Order: sequence, then C-alpha cells, then structure tokens
Amino acid sequence: MKNKLGLVSLVLWVLTVGVFAFFFVRGTTSVSTDKRRSVNLSPIEKDLVLGEMRTMLKAINGMLGALSDGDMNKAAEAATSAGMAMAVDASPILMAKLPLDFKELGMGTHKAFDDLSSEIKKGATLPKVLVKMHQITNRCIACHETNRLGFIVPKLEGPSALFAFHRWDLPTGIGINGKNRHD
Repeated sequence: MKNKLGLVSLVLWVLTVGVFAFFFVRGTTSVSTDKRRSVNLSPIEKDLVLGEMRTMLKAINGMLGALSDGDMNKAAEAATSAGMAMAVDASPILMAKLPLDFKELGMGTHKAFDDLSSEIKKGATLPKVLVKMHQITNRCIACHETNRLGFIVPKLEGPSALFAFHRWDLPTGIGINGKNRHD
C-alpha cells in the first residue's frame, strides 16, 4: 500500500513539474492578427511589462541627452536605471507567463545596460558607447518584431458576469485605485 501511495505521489510530482516546465518555456501565448506571437497577460501584468519597456526607452533617451552634453557620468547613471536592479521585482506568476526566449532577451537587455554603464565608468569612448547602444536597441527591435503584448479577458457567464471586471480598454471610468484609468 505504501509503495502504491509513493508511486502515485511521484507520478503526480513529475506531472506537476512537467506542466510547470512546459509553461515556463512556452508562456501563455497565441498567434496575433499580425502574425507575431501574442504574449497574453492580465491587464495589470501588461501594464507592468510596458512600464519596464518605457523605463528602458527613457534610459536610452537619457543616455543620448547626456552624451550630447558630453556628460559621461550622467550617461552611466541613465544606463544603470534600466539595468538588472529594475528587474528584481518581477512577479513569479508573470515570469511563468512569459516565453523563455522573451525572458532571456529581456534579462539580457537589462544586463547589457549594466555592462554599458560599467564600460562608461571605465572610460569608454563615445563611438564605443554608441556601438553598445546600437546593440541594445537591436535587441528591442528583435523583441518587438517577434512579440506583442495581448491580454487575457475574464470570460464570465451567468450571475458572475454581473460582477465582472470593467472593460480595461475604455477611455473613461474609474480604475482600481479610484482614479480615472487613463490619467
């Protein structure tokens, strides 16, 4: 009896690990209307990922401004703002929904920002910094050409539909925190 219970436990454990591994590699994806891979997230998760992307874009913009002013210290500081430290707070649930290559590209881009900051602090020349920035933006382009962010809409029917979430894509209405969603 103990052997059967142990075997059943082992099979269930292996099955659970296998399912987790499958979703860890694949993520929650589908094919979008423009034939790119749609990474399907909840509206809040989508906002988090888009916020991270905006932070990277602001870092590039900050670096360009600092470099045009000849301020290498400020350029290094801007690069650090998009480094690995900003990726530490990633939700494990969100990370499980992202495809493996998306995670690798994203984390590699954060590391590239940290590496660039380090090189600037060590005295890298402007042409070398621009080459590294070009490599970083190539990573952004590769990701955006391959992926788009979709979102999961709760499918509720019957009485539970009365308590369904508000439509997240409408320009009016009150959001979770009591403020207008698109302020």
